[in-house]
Amino acid sequence: MTTAPQAPAGDILIKGAHLLTQDPVCGELVGDLLVRDGKIAEIGASLSADGEVTVIDGTDRAVLPGFIDTHRHTWQGAVRQTGIGWDFGAYRQHIQVTWGPEYTPEDVYIGNTIGALGALDAGITTLRDESHIQNSPAHTDQAIAALQDSGIRGVFAYGWPSIDSNKWMLRGEATHPEDIRRVREQLLTDDSARVTLQAMLRGPELSTTEVSAADIALARDLGIRSSMHVGNGPWGPQFRGIGSLGDAGLLGDDLMFIHCCTSDDEELKMLADCGAGASVSAAIEAVLPGLGAPATGRLLKFGIRPSLSVDTEATVAGDMFNVMRAALSAHQLGVSLLPEEYVDLPTFTPRDLLEFATIAGAKASGLDDRTGSLTVGKDADLVVFRLDQFTTVPSADIAASIVGAGHPGNVETVLVAGKAAKWNGKLTHPDLDGIRAMAEKSRDRLLATPLVEG
Repeated sequence: MTTAPQAPAGDILIKGAHLLTQDPVCGELVGDLLVRDGKIAEIGASLSADGEVTVIDGTDRAVLPGFIDTHRHTWQGAVRQTGIGWDFGAYRQHIQVTWGPEYTPEDVYIGNTIGALGALDAGITTLRDESHIQNSPAHTDQAIAALQDSGIRGVFAYGWPSIDSNKWMLRGEATHPEDIRRVREQLLTDDSARVTLQAMLRGPELSTTEVSAADIALARDLGIRSSMHVGNGPWGPQFRGIGSLGDAGLLGDDLMFIHCCTSDDEELKMLADCGAGASVSAAIEAVLPGLGAPATGRLLKFGIRPSLSVDTEATVAGDMFNVMRAALSAHQLGVSLLPEEYVDLPTFTPRDLLEFATIAGAKASGLDDRTGSLTVGKDADLVVFRLDQFTTVPSADIAASIVGAGHPGNVETVLVAGKAAKWNGKLTHPDLDGIRAMAEKSRDRLLATPLVEG
């Protein structure tokens, strides 16, 4: 039986840690950080606190903002790692054509729960849940409930059904499900809550420019931000997702574009000019043939500081360390194998990658007023990272150690709005054994489904 640790009550004071704040004023320092009432109350030297306070000895510890995963199809959590070695066609056939229609609302709840808990265990405090499992209102409600129950900061990006997936994703003419209005009016009305609403739209590469115009208008009418997949392998140059929207006058800083692997330079300049965000899913782009190479360097060339994302745990690990290393590996491989194409692309460092995984993700998600950096007044979404393990000892460069050798086992403590989701190396969720049993039951039922061709 798994016993959850006792989470602290009252203030939390971290003493003498390496603080990688991602705040342009504070920068990096060795010092103290005080958490009070869910907020970062003070950052400095020789801090103290009155009343009930839990002190964390920051010796051989780094403290950084919680990682922000800007794009994950979290509902697939119970079938994680089933598709290692797949290409994009195999992913579509298994996940969206075969298993997606079989999902019950209970499967969605456990998929989102196991995905969110895995994210928290790895130091991801904000998860942008790109949910295309809206098979019924009950499926949607359970996806939201799981995010709320897990303790993670969640952005629920309402997508489309995984019933008749080809209708929705192969240039279909159906507009975005109107049930998103019910969610906005009844379930996720507060944009300052821990779980908030955005839209996951298909965009011109998966639908049409006309459908995209209607979908973007719907999201803007509801006052929410939107994302869409673009630059997906051969669909990128064929349908020009960003370019089509630019030509139609639909671009704006309320949009985030995912992948951008095969989006051309003109499109990336359009993206930069309108102030939209970008999400690089470097791990899956590197191992799932059919998407294209990660666009990290090409985005930087146009002044776009990208965010990072996992995409799906069906084919890659669900931690940000893996994604950061994949972004660097893919870029360096391109420099070696395609020097003429990469010669004018900016390089990036471990500190850049930590920025992409934290504050850049907050900006792309419209959450940088409350998370993404260790800034006084922001919510206390943070990670305490152990530097005393023999994967990182002796550390010559803190950022390089985190990016180059970090793994979920280094993540000692995770706070979301000051509440401990992981404490002394263990998740604080009260029913980890029950969640595991539910996930195994869901996995076994889904994997028993005969494969559907198409």
